Order: sequence, then C-alpha cells, then structure tokens
Amino acid sequence: MKKFIAIVSIGLIGAAVNAQTIRDNCGCGLGTMALGDQEPTILSQLAATFLNGICGNQTFGITSGTLDCAPHSGLASDTRVREFIQDNMDHVAMDIAVGQGASLDSLADLIGVEAVERAGLYTKLQSNFDKIFTSSNVTADEVILNLEKVIQS
Repeated sequence: MKKFIAIVSIGLIGAAVNAQTIRDNCGCGLGTMALGDQEPTILSQLAATFLNGICGNQTFGITSGTLDCAPHSGLASDTRVREFIQDNMDHVAMDIAVGQGASLDSLADLIGVEAVERAGLYTKLQSNFDKIFTSSNVTADEVILNLEKVIQS
C-alpha cells in the first residue's frame, strides 16, 4: 500500500511539473481565470479546481462561452439546432427555397443572428439551397453541416 501511495504521489508531482499552465489541467472557470497564469503547482491547481467547483461556474461558462471557456464550435455542436432541424427539416427546406418564413426566423433565433442581418442570411441560404439540401435523402446531420459551411463561407 505504501508503494502505491508513493507511486501515485510521484505521478501527481510529475504531472504538475510537466503541465504548461493551470488551464491545461483545471479547465475553464472562475478559479482558472484567477489563478490560470501561475505556475501549476499542486496547491495552485487544487485552489483553481476548488474555486471552479465551489462556485459552480464551469457549467455556466461552458454553455455561455464566458469565464475563459471556449464558445460553441458550431451549429453541429448545438443540441437545440440539431433537434430543431430534425423536427422541422421539411419546413426549413421550404423556407430556404422561398428565402423567408417562420422556420428560418426560428433557426436564426437559435443560432443568434441579429434581426438586421437576417435578410442577408436568408438570401445566402436561398442561393445555396442545392449545397444545403444535396439530395432528397439528405439527413438532418448533413443539413446542419452544410448550413454551417454555407454560413461560414
């Protein structure tokens, strides 16, 4: 048992010495923001982890893209967008073909497009309909990836 504790302790110390910053081990959150640039000792990492956990802020930071947490990486990672497209794919296709409609408004709300930018988005989607809906058998996941490509282009 003593050998096991010694091996685990050496492993923890080695991990602390090899880490670049606290961010690498503790993730994002208030504790990481406060202590993230310090040398990653065991104590500083434990303090950052404690602050991240006790404040319950990592979940908020991850969902909102704040507190040094990375924002959503795209439409495909957004569960709400995926569910909306799966449930309304026919309506979305019709509205994109027309260049307006309630399902496009809802989609724009979900992905955070401001009202003043929507007309341009709708025109872009309409002109790229064939790139979004590539076949009659296209899946919702393919539509989401295609939408993302068109929006980012």
